[in-house]
Amino acid sequence: MPSVLEAPIAFELKLDRIIPVGGDHPVLGIVERVQVDSSANAGNYKTAAELWKLLESMAGNYAGLTSTFSIDPRNRQE
Repeated sequence: MPSVLEAPIAFELKLDRIIPVGGDHPVLGIVERVQVDSSANAGNYKTAAELWKLLESMAGNYAGLTSTFSIDPRNRQE
């Protein structure tokens, strides 16, 4: 399956539909295959995401993976 060499996990998708929404076109796909490099395996069906520099494209903006945090409403500052 063709994939990005540096990507430890690759998905092969089958096009399901393209939905026109205003000036955008979200693309939906069905996952056909997943290829996982052994370096991505952390055991117990988990991935070692902390070993990668993840970067996601979110409609033109980019987001990365950070450490886990929680928001406790009891500690809110007003």
